Amino acid sequence: MKTIFDYNVTLEEQERILGGSLEAETYRKGLSGDAANLHLAYLFDGRGDKGKAAYFANKLPPMERQDFYRTLSHNPVQS
Repeated sequence: MKTIFDYNVTLEEQERILGGSLEAETYRKGLSGDAANLHLAYLFDGRGDKGKAAYFANKLPPMERQDFYRTLSHNPVQS
C-alpha cells in the first residue's frame, strides 16, 4: 500500500496531516488502507493536485469520502 512517505512528504506536510512528525516505519505500523488513502488525499490536496487528491479520496468508503470533502470545504489549505 502506498503512503505519504512514498511521495516524499515534508515535515510541514506531516505536521498538517498527522499533527506531528513520525518516522516512516512507526507511521506504517497498524496503518489501515483507508487511513493511508485519506492521508494521501490530504497530501495531494495540500500540494494543489486536485486530481490525485480525488483519486485517493475516491478509494475511501462513502462516509469517509464525504467527511474528507466536508473538511476541505470548512478548512481549505492555504498555499
